[in-house]
Amino acid sequence: MKKWMTLMATSALALSLVACNTSATPTSKTSEENTSDLTLKQVFEKSLAQSESIESLSADLDMVQKVEVPAQDVAMDSTSKMTMDLIVDPLSMHQKGTTSTTIPGEESSGQPQEMEMESFMTADGFFTHDNMSQQWMKLPKDVYEQMISISQKQADPSQQLKDLEAFMDDFTFNQDDKEYVLKLSAAGEKFNELIQKQLAETMPELGADEQEMLKELNIKKVDYEIHIDKETFNTTALNVVMDMTMAVDGEEMTLYQDMKSTFSNYNGVKKIVVPQEVLDTAQEM
Repeated sequence: MKKWMTLMATSALALSLVACNTSATPTSKTSEENTSDLTLKQVFEKSLAQSESIESLSADLDMVQKVEVPAQDVAMDSTSKMTMDLIVDPLSMHQKGTTSTTIPGEESSGQPQEMEMESFMTADGFFTHDNMSQQWMKLPKDVYEQMISISQKQADPSQQLKDLEAFMDDFTFNQDDKEYVLKLSAAGEKFNELIQKQLAETMPELGADEQEMLKELNIKKVDYEIHIDKETFNTTALNVVMDMTMAVDGEEMTLYQDMKSTFSNYNGVKKIVVPQEVLDTAQEM
């Protein structure tokens, strides 16, 4: 039995090494002259190394989110479309877009409620436009510092690569003429720790109750799709689909999220300036 277990473990390791050291599978859109023989491990390494030279970028984000608490017959659907310019150091950001939310039920018209959003984050502080009052607001210093911490982790697409490097053996690895396409589809406990870590990073001030709530997180499905430019090794697109459940006050809440991000204009954003009108009129919260 011991020898059999050793043989099985050795075979699994060999398969893992083969997966990491196999070049990307060409698709029907891949010409022979543009077929790359780089392995998945090499593409990961080159992309992570390239991320060190990123000074700025632009991004477009489309997100669909559905939240349900079946026991209470509660459901909420929302869609968001955002554009963003980002400078890495010192961290500065301008974000603008819309969020549309639908809450089905007797007290709701069933019509989506659309809200425009815009915010600036620079050394001058974090400013956000309140859609209800049509007034610019300046967040307190402690909230600003928290948002800086969150944005540093979320805005750089290479952060996802770093988090997913441990799951390299689970990726499929394809290529077309211009890009490598990395796909990962999995479910269950092996991804719970990763998602818990990422959620905790977006909410660094979690209390004891919230930390316990994250422990009740169950990943039903998570799909990642990462597009990496063959020449620059910059991430051009990141698509993430998550389907998960969480226990809240003893009741199950389901969360479905489909997020598509595209990245462009690498090192093309030179400066982000908060308009003088915003500086002059913003109310401190």
